[in-house]
Amino acid sequence: MTNHKKVIILNRADTAPPVEWSFFDFGYMGGGTPIQDWYDTLSDHATQMLNSILKNNKKIANHLEWSGFRKYLKGGEMKGEGIWELGFFADERQYRLLGIFDGTKRAVFLMGCYHKSGNYTPPDALGTALKRKNMLRQGQGKLHERKINADR
Repeated sequence: MTNHKKVIILNRADTAPPVEWSFFDFGYMGGGTPIQDWYDTLSDHATQMLNSILKNNKKIANHLEWSGFRKYLKGGEMKGEGIWELGFFADERQYRLLGIFDGTKRAVFLMGCYHKSGNYTPPDALGTALKRKNMLRQGQGKLHERKINADR
């Protein structure tokens, strides 16, 4: 019946692009999720800010329009790597999540850090993000979905 000229084939649910973004944290194969470990050290105010940004951003189709989307990192070892910053301000600090995109509407967080006057804390944040990206590409890391609490 699919060849009949009056039959309209609709997109199947399993092939339709996702409506909202999904967020994932980098994890080590042997266990350990450094993004969650970083998140757990944040103040209540900072976690609320980050949760609010992710809750809103998951509904925005174009990542360039996300709240807190800062830039693709282009200097030095970051050139052409596709690593970007998502930033927010809380507790008188500039927080940053460094991440990559992995497929359609999938954002992966590689590193949580702080940023002030062009300096990252920890100082090896960019190198660590690049290392984790490469670990994922080589199958030496895994993804943990970051659930966004809609009530926060």
